[in-house]
Amino acid sequence: MIQNYFKTAWRNLVRNKVNTTINVLGLTLGITVCLIIFLLVRFELSYDRFHPDKERIYRIVANSSGSDGENQFGFVTTALPDAARAEISGFESVAAFDNLYSAVSVPREGKENQVFDAVKAGEGVSPIIIAQPPFFDIFHYRWLAGHAATALNDPFKVVLSEKEATKYFGPQNPDQWLGRQVIYRDSLTVTVSGIVADWDQHSDYAFRDFISFPTIAHSFLKNDFESSWGMWDYDAQSIVKLAPGVTKAQVERQLPAFMARHKVGPKEFKMTLALQPLADIHFNEKYADDFARKANLPTLYGLAAIAAFILLIAAINFINLATAQSVQRAREIGVRKVLGGRRPAIILQFLSEALLIVLFATMLALLIADPLLAAVGSLLPQGVKLEVFQWPTLLFLAVTVLVTCLLAGLYPARVLSSYQPALSLKGQGIQQLNRKSYLRKALIVFQFTVSLIFIIGTLIVGRQIHYVLNTDLGFDHDAIVIIRAQVDRPNHKRAVLAQKIREIPGVQLVARHMEAPTAQGHPGTFIEDKGNADNGKRVMASFDMCDTDYVRLYGMHIMAGRNLFPSDTINEFLINETCAQQLGYRHPADALGHLVDIGMNGGNGPIVGIIRDFHSKSMHEPITPFFMSTYERAERDISVKLSTSGQSVGHLKEVLAQLEKAWKEVYPTRKFEYSFFDDTIARLYEKEEKTARIMNIAMGVAIFISCMGLFGLAAFVAQQRTKEIGIRKVLGATVTDIVSMLSRDFVRLVVIAIVIASPVAWYFMHRWLQDFAYRVTISWWIYGIAGMGAILIALLTVSAQAIRAAMVNPVESLRSAE
Repeated sequence: MIQNYFKTAWRNLVRNKVNTTINVLGLTLGITVCLIIFLLVRFELSYDRFHPDKERIYRIVANSSGSDGENQFGFVTTALPDAARAEISGFESVAAFDNLYSAVSVPREGKENQVFDAVKAGEGVSPIIIAQPPFFDIFHYRWLAGHAATALNDPFKVVLSEKEATKYFGPQNPDQWLGRQVIYRDSLTVTVSGIVADWDQHSDYAFRDFISFPTIAHSFLKNDFESSWGMWDYDAQSIVKLAPGVTKAQVERQLPAFMARHKVGPKEFKMTLALQPLADIHFNEKYADDFARKANLPTLYGLAAIAAFILLIAAINFINLATAQSVQRAREIGVRKVLGGRRPAIILQFLSEALLIVLFATMLALLIADPLLAAVGSLLPQGVKLEVFQWPTLLFLAVTVLVTCLLAGLYPARVLSSYQPALSLKGQGIQQLNRKSYLRKALIVFQFTVSLIFIIGTLIVGRQIHYVLNTDLGFDHDAIVIIRAQVDRPNHKRAVLAQKIREIPGVQLVARHMEAPTAQGHPGTFIEDKGNADNGKRVMASFDMCDTDYVRLYGMHIMAGRNLFPSDTINEFLINETCAQQLGYRHPADALGHLVDIGMNGGNGPIVGIIRDFHSKSMHEPITPFFMSTYERAERDISVKLSTSGQSVGHLKEVLAQLEKAWKEVYPTRKFEYSFFDDTIARLYEKEEKTARIMNIAMGVAIFISCMGLFGLAAFVAQQRTKEIGIRKVLGATVTDIVSMLSRDFVRLVVIAIVIASPVAWYFMHRWLQDFAYRVTISWWIYGIAGMGAILIALLTVSAQAIRAAMVNPVESLRSAE
């Protein structure tokens, strides 16, 4: 019986090649999109789910409120973890760690040290941390050599992951790696005290070099990692594990009193602490850090919805084409019923056809999934791959096949199996049903509504990205190359490199600094007005340490006062307009000459200049207080402004080659890496650009599937109205009249879709734009362009069949029509 169902189903599918092709192509695209998005969602949701006691692991985060508004910090002051361990009850373990950016060199007996380059310029993620011993109490590793209880207790010790040790020393027994030396920042020599196995599951905490925390106090690192309640270090993190039975709420009730004891900030400034669950770190973008690649949960849900809609559009094609074929299938159904066929058996017959198409589409989807994953690899995180024979993938495919089969096949099967055999054999009642099928029209409206939402969304996302990349940021960003020289020892190497670069023809200016004007995360601290006894205020501000060429190179405008004078200490300040205003000055220039203190490294001195506001963060955030000062020890990067007047691409390559030559003279064993500042800015909006590309793909797929269905329906309508078309032509109707007649109904449905899609698209895009402090307005013409585009697409699709039908000789039409 079942074999007969599938044999009959196969014959029907082969007989209707056009409809079968449309259904297979649509469902293949829909299932492929669903499969790829399933792989992405599963990958993202797998992060840090494998840790024992993961539900008891939290990160301490901070929220501040003051004159500069609300701010969230995923980083903490380095003074906090030890104080929390001593003063707050309910913790089983508390561990601090700091990211360390450094090249690594490994001594070779009788040879030069082998050098391993630091993080690539602009990549922003370092596998090296300086960690307190309890780090290994919170995160469990399998120890291959050494002991978790003692490996990080002493200064100048390091624990390596197995892969990292193999990279440094070559394949050996883990015990043989103990006692080997590794050098960080050119002169920090540490000894390997432990080897751990690498995690084989996804984690944001997949560090590979763990330097002992006591090393800071016994080395030059103490100058870079200052333990102060006024200094909130972007690289400092605090991870805690709650004791069994202790709840998050019980610990958080102790935090306000804890902060009050340490008097962080002035009275008008409120800093509060909270515990962030481990599972939230991968998804919560409010709390920034340099090691976790953030995945946006609403975006994942949105992608899942997009996949579902695309698959639904493909299923709608199946429903529409199947019900449209009811005239051809009516007599078949009538004969089956007369011969004793019962309705459940007929339903199973039609479901068999749907199942064959869905299975074939699924096989095609599996064949094209890997090539498509490679094609869209830049939109996906590294590690997303198709593993067909894993049970989650098999379960997903089985559920997808079942749901799609029922979704696409059940309604047509129920409708077609409901026809009365007497009427079916006479061909009565069905023409009218097909001609005035409100459900079919509603489904077409739904298809184009979804397509129009994608079109409108694509236009708005594209406008916003163009706006943020082309608006005036308050500084120059063209023809600037950033070289990350790292905070290595000795310090003078960076100064030597900068001087060599200045001597290269084609180089206009060179500046040394911590960060570029717009960066993923500037450090922050308090700046307090000490020179105004009546109105002394203290605000949280981002900052940069730079030399005197920084302002000139980036074309920043000094509104009042002067630039910084050369100095190797923090002794004078440039502040932006917002900082001056939040310090209490109605006119920014009034702040000139006033003494300020930043509470770090003896950092106090006068305000010597006011800089016009610029965007030190992405346009997701409003402009906040910012200051600059000189501190040679903290200057990490070198910016190079290239001369562009009359220069060719070949000249640019020559200058870059000269930059590399200068680098090799100063750092002969290290790889030369650079980035263009324009690319650094673009990386701030990488998520939005990926969103735009995903919207483009979704729009293209949705429109393609919708048009395939429209094409099939237009062909069917033209076929059904063959006699009418012939009579109209005999009575004098032109080709234009016939095309207009056949297209009118479809265009009317698209217009209805425009009316429905416009407010829906406005709602979702308005919410998306709220994520930007600076954003475009949603103009009326966007809906006009989207609507006209959809109508044009529908007309082109339908007209192809309409023109073909209109061009047929009426004699042939009337002779062939019954």
